[in-house]
Amino acid sequence: MGFTAGMSASMVMGTPSYYIDSVSNQWDAHTWVNIHFDSSGSMNDIITPLQNSMTGAYFSSGSAAGKDGVKSTTSLRAELQDLYATGGIEGAPNYNANNATNGKNAYDLRVYGRSINDENWLTWSNKFYNASNPAGISWTTLGNTYTINHIIEVFVINESKGGAGTNLRGAGYYSTGWAEPQTGTVTKTVASATTNSTTVTLNNVTDIVQESANKDANNVSEPFAEHMKLTAVSTGSLSGTPTVTGISSNTITLSSAQTFAQGTELTFSMTSKGFNTTSGSFHHSSPDDHATYNTAIALQRTLLSSSSSGNLKSILTNSGQKPSITYIVIDAGTGNSVKISGLGNTAPGIVASGHNGPGGITASQRHTKEGVIEGKLTFND
Repeated sequence: MGFTAGMSASMVMGTPSYYIDSVSNQWDAHTWVNIHFDSSGSMNDIITPLQNSMTGAYFSSGSAAGKDGVKSTTSLRAELQDLYATGGIEGAPNYNANNATNGKNAYDLRVYGRSINDENWLTWSNKFYNASNPAGISWTTLGNTYTINHIIEVFVINESKGGAGTNLRGAGYYSTGWAEPQTGTVTKTVASATTNSTTVTLNNVTDIVQESANKDANNVSEPFAEHMKLTAVSTGSLSGTPTVTGISSNTITLSSAQTFAQGTELTFSMTSKGFNTTSGSFHHSSPDDHATYNTAIALQRTLLSSSSSGNLKSILTNSGQKPSITYIVIDAGTGNSVKISGLGNTAPGIVASGHNGPGGITASQRHTKEGVIEGKLTFND
């Protein structure tokens, strides 16, 4: 068994695809793995089964000593421990009960899952962690002490999500449901004709968002999405793309005068550019405007590229080893629907289909691929 980090050629931008096969980087006894779980609260419902799979026993019943062990089908240990055995394996046909040679001790040293109660997941791989070193061991020390053929870092997170949690600008580390622009629309009917007027009465104003409502808790305008605009009419013509400046009962006020016949269908649109920034105008910003994100990207690039003590490249400069490095980002934060306004209960907003970047890549995966690996920061050109 081996592993390859492949790029799917069918995707527009190349979505990272990770799969196990029998060629290329062979998973061997010198493969070091950290699986990092986000335990900040957003994944409480799935953290326990993930951790159980990580820490589950080799056997689901029986034992090596009794030569009746039944290998577990739900445990990562049962899948990988045999690859670290230097003598017979713990299961059939050997039933080797010696943990020093059946792979158990070697697996415990090299494969480890940990839970982290913060959202800064790009900083989690700055060291290697195991049961003997829960506080972490530097990559330099690891390389000087052991043979390292492969390094696998798995991040199980919940970052690509609609809304900003507390409705504060920059409240989420990567508080976004989109990795590229996403537009939601809603259609309303003109209840009574209007001529060259900024006011128009609709059949209802459900999901219509006026400018004054499109603010966050810090009173920042357009924090997560552009103001709602009137973008199309079923009959007649539209003068420009007016925004909604006021709502009174079923009557709205537009930013410019319009003429509509009774029964005209009006289409309103609201667009999010997919990143919750801490400075600048949200829908004209990019991740490099987010101070926390920018710092994390810089640290991760240093970790991968600098030969200074403690960084991954120091394994090569200090011990002469050149291990393969695989990053796997499992982002559970997407959903079937998201609110374009991103304001939760602060504004009605428009609910649209959940959406990520080209090929279905999530925001966090795109940040890793383009921000860290390819050296890009600006995604909203």
